[in-house]
Amino acid sequence: MSRVPRVPEEPAGLTTPTPLRVSARWPGGDVAVLTVEGELDLATADRLETAFRRLVARRPRVVVVDLSGVAFLGSSGLAAIASALTAGVELRIVAPGSLGRIFALTALDKVLDVYDSVEEALAAA
Repeated sequence: MSRVPRVPEEPAGLTTPTPLRVSARWPGGDVAVLTVEGELDLATADRLETAFRRLVARRPRVVVVDLSGVAFLGSSGLAAIASALTAGVELRIVAPGSLGRIFALTALDKVLDVYDSVEEALAAA
C-alpha cells in the first residue's frame, strides 16, 4: 500500500486573501464616503470600480474614498482609483501611513487629493 503525500491546502508562506468590502455612506448633502476594506488588487479592483460607478450614478458632488482599511494595495487597485478621475466628481482619497507613501511614490498624489483621515477630507474646501 503506497502512501500519498499530504499536500498542504495553502502553499507555505502565503495567506488567504482578505475579501474586499466596499460600503457607502452620505454624511451630508452631496458628499459621499466610499469605505474600502481588505485587499485591493487584480482580483478585487473591479468590485471597487462597480461600487464607484453605482455611487456616482447618484450624482454626488464630492466622493471621499476611504482606503484606511485596505491591507494591500496593488497596481490594479491604484489603476481603479486613478480611473475614477474621469467620473466628473470631486475625488478625495484617504490613504494614511504607508498607503499615502504609495500615492507619493507613484506621483498619484500630484493628480489626486490625498488625506490622512476622513475628517480631513470632509473638511477640505
